[in-house]
Amino acid sequence: MNPEEKERLELAASLESIEVFQRDVEPVIVRARDQLLTRDNYRAYSMNDSISRMTLGQECLYTMVSRTYRFDERDPARVRAVFDAALAPLGFECRQDAYEGEGGTTDTVLAWTSERYGVTVHIVVAGAWLTAFYYYTGYLRSDGSSTDPKALADIPGRLPDWFAEVESGTEGS
Repeated sequence: MNPEEKERLELAASLESIEVFQRDVEPVIVRARDQLLTRDNYRAYSMNDSISRMTLGQECLYTMVSRTYRFDERDPARVRAVFDAALAPLGFECRQDAYEGEGGTTDTVLAWTSERYGVTVHIVVAGAWLTAFYYYTGYLRSDGSSTDPKALADIPGRLPDWFAEVESGTEGS
């Protein structure tokens, strides 16, 4: 095993499991997202939620990446307030950076991270474009409480209730 693989395993041993993330943290992230992402301000998405597996020696580690949603939201203070309220109680810390965007606007990058859970929630509130939201984990071990650690948890609201209608074009039909 090379030093990088050994380091990944050691870090994963210090973090909560993929199952704990899906049970205790991911629903909180989804509820906070749904306070900002609505049928009216949704514009696009890319990718789908997924969990991948990496085998290192005799151990498996898992990493989760969420779907990226793009929506109209121009108020970084509002975004920060919603996610701070949801994630600070779980020990997440927020880093905020601002950059000059197109046409003299300001783009704000907000990233909430947790050393306990190995999770990052990443949001770019773009002054002249769409806000982008996604979250991801580092490499996490399984605690054995699920039969398939690669299976996405059945989280209420993982896909917003209105999402299928909007994507299929049957909204309001």
